[in-house]
Amino acid sequence: MNLREGTRRLALLLGVVGAICGGFASYLELQEVLSQKARHNKFEQLTASDVVRQERKRILDAEKQGTYTDCDLFPVDTHPYKKLDCFDSVVNRDGIKAVAWNTDYEVYSIETLDGQTLCPTPAPAALLYLLVALFPVLGFLIPWGAIRAIGWVGAGFAQPSK
Repeated sequence: MNLREGTRRLALLLGVVGAICGGFASYLELQEVLSQKARHNKFEQLTASDVVRQERKRILDAEKQGTYTDCDLFPVDTHPYKKLDCFDSVVNRDGIKAVAWNTDYEVYSIETLDGQTLCPTPAPAALLYLLVALFPVLGFLIPWGAIRAIGWVGAGFAQPSK
C-alpha cells in the first residue's frame, strides 16, 4: 500500500466533491442575492414613481389642512408588520394598490395590485458576490487541505524510525 499516493488521490477526490457542493451552495446563495437585489430595485422604483410622490404631496397637503379623509390608521393586530404609527393611503394606479406611510411620511411598504407587499430591502453587499464566487474554491480547498494534513501526520507515524 502506498500511503502517499492514496492520500493524494483521496484528497483530490474529496476536493472535487467539495467543489461541486460549493458550486451548488454558490448557486443557491446567488439566487437569494439576486432576489434581494430585485426586491430592492422594485421597491426603490415604486417609491420614486410619480404616483407615490403625488400621494405624498396629497397627504402633506391634507395634514396642513387638517383633513385625513383617505388615510386610515392601521389597527396594530391587522397591519401586516404590526407597527404602530403607520397609516396607509389607497392609490389603485400604475400597479400600486396602497402605500403604507410612517409618521415621517416615508414609505413603509407598498402593496401592488397583484397582491405583493414590498418593504424597504437593503441592496445586497458587494461582499456577498465575492463570497458566492469563493464557495466552490473553498469547497475544494477545505477537504483537500484537511486530507493532505491528516495524510502528512499519518505518514509520520507510518514511516519506520531510523
